[in-house]
Amino acid sequence: MRSTSFFGYLLTLGTAACSSALPSATNTDSLQGTWASDQVTLTITDSNANLQLLASGGCFGSYGQIPQAVPLRHFSIPGTYTQLTGAFPGKVDYPAQYSGGLDGADLVLTITVPTLPLSIGPIRLTAGRTHNWLACLYP
Repeated sequence: MRSTSFFGYLLTLGTAACSSALPSATNTDSLQGTWASDQVTLTITDSNANLQLLASGGCFGSYGQIPQAVPLRHFSIPGTYTQLTGAFPGKVDYPAQYSGGLDGADLVLTITVPTLPLSIGPIRLTAGRTHNWLACLYP
């Protein structure tokens, strides 16, 4: 009887150790930091993400915003896509969908803007990279 209790105790400890060692997919898991490709810079914080897309001339002509944390695994999150323009008010905002996930060490991202219609990507971003582009100044 004593060995059965001891075996049950070991089984309980082993189950607890295994379950706590595995990461869980919760809203607190995220891809925080900077990510970039040659055409896109993405900055992810614990509560939102901001994206800049390179235009001709070495400046960014559009940008995106995700108003929530980006999960560590696959995601599909609503946000906004903004095009800078040369006419008042200087920009046009559109609802957008951001989807993607990790592929090895890279983050693969696709941006869909249904009202345009526009789909950008998939874009392969590398962690730790960033660009310091200025916003395009349209006449």
